[in-house]
Amino acid sequence: MYCSNCGKGLYEDDKFCVSCGAPVKPRELERESDGLAPFLNSAASHPHPEQARRNTAEPTEEDYSLFIGKRAEEYLLLWKEDRHWNWPAFLFGGYWLLYRGMYLYFLLYLICLSLLVNVIRYLTFPAYYLSNGVVWTVIAAHFVLQVVFAAFANQIYFHHAQRKIRSLNVRFDRYPDLRKEKIESAGETSLYIPIALAVLPILIGIVSFLLYTAHIYKEINQEIRMMEQGTSLRKSLETTGGAIRPA
Repeated sequence: MYCSNCGKGLYEDDKFCVSCGAPVKPRELERESDGLAPFLNSAASHPHPEQARRNTAEPTEEDYSLFIGKRAEEYLLLWKEDRHWNWPAFLFGGYWLLYRGMYLYFLLYLICLSLLVNVIRYLTFPAYYLSNGVVWTVIAAHFVLQVVFAAFANQIYFHHAQRKIRSLNVRFDRYPDLRKEKIESAGETSLYIPIALAVLPILIGIVSFLLYTAHIYKEINQEIRMMEQGTSLRKSLETTGGAIRPA
């Protein structure tokens, strides 16, 4: 029994072809088409060049251009010449990863940053306290991570694009137009998430400052009330004491 779409051999209980994913015809219809199996096998062994290329699932330059978008020529040149340094990655760090849609790499970036900063701080300042030395150590650790990250950013982006495109080539192999649309959509960039995460710490700082100010204002008011109560009590005692003494 053979697949009526690609000619691949099938088992009797198969519902879908394991090669092309086409549904298996009912057995009575399959019998009628069994005579075409040799021709189908021949066609499958000599596929169209475009189909043969797609069966490899390897991305082409056109695929990478669709995925990258506006700066495709720049990144393709960087990859071809095996350049490592990436200025946007150095200047913006994790925000560049978010802009390019590499959310898993962003999570790994945060983990590495946290581990590096804490390990270096612990080795240089075992007793935790806030000082100029601690601040400069954290800044230096962050700078080192930025340099290392920028040196590998192009390769990280290449492997990210390659992995995404391969997956889409396999899933939408038989639908070239939809495949191109999915590749273009998968590589879309977005400023919304980086901007939101950049503004979020500012908002948190503003809210924290307002809460701290409200807390301090409340404590000051309590101190003023306690001082007023103490003054009133002292005057009351003085008045009472002054009335008793003459007696």
